[in-house]
Amino acid sequence: MLSLFIDTTQTYCNLAILKQNKIIAKTKIKTNNNLTDIVIEHICSLLKKAEIDKHDIKKILVVIGPGSFTGVRVGVLIAQTWKLIQGTQIYTIDALRLQIPKDTGLSILDARGNLLYVALYKKNRCSIKPQLISNQHAQQLIKKYQNYGVYIQYKSVDIFENLIKHINEFKLVKNVLVLQPLYIKKPL
Repeated sequence: MLSLFIDTTQTYCNLAILKQNKIIAKTKIKTNNNLTDIVIEHICSLLKKAEIDKHDIKKILVVIGPGSFTGVRVGVLIAQTWKLIQGTQIYTIDALRLQIPKDTGLSILDARGNLLYVALYKKNRCSIKPQLISNQHAQQLIKKYQNYGVYIQYKSVDIFENLIKHINEFKLVKNVLVLQPLYIKKPL
């Protein structure tokens, strides 16, 4: 079965095509406030590079946030559209979980405006649900949970390796009409 991975929540647009849960093609593109203009183009290029027709994609693996409001919305809308047109299954994961390469860790992502998104996972269970906190509160959490492993803004983390490690943690969306992005922070 062929799957398309879409992560448009952060600074990079990360795309991959998987066959039997193994990456056969991938791309990572830095976005400069042009995500809406480039993501479809890069999906088409990736499909062409892998010599795969869009109709052969049976699963969409999409990161639902938190992150860039536009990025989250773009990724989710592409997945929803693919589902409505092709009947493709949609599976989701949040960006904070995807960042952690192990089953335990504190995940922190920039939310701008001196705020951070944070979540804590212990043995694949969410102990601190994704939320918005101050830099000061983040420093306290980092000290408290430093032994768990602290992962900040995908530094020293390969998103594609983490994709494979967490492939079984993606959740099936049964009703595409109720697929909700994980915004946490209100758009400006």
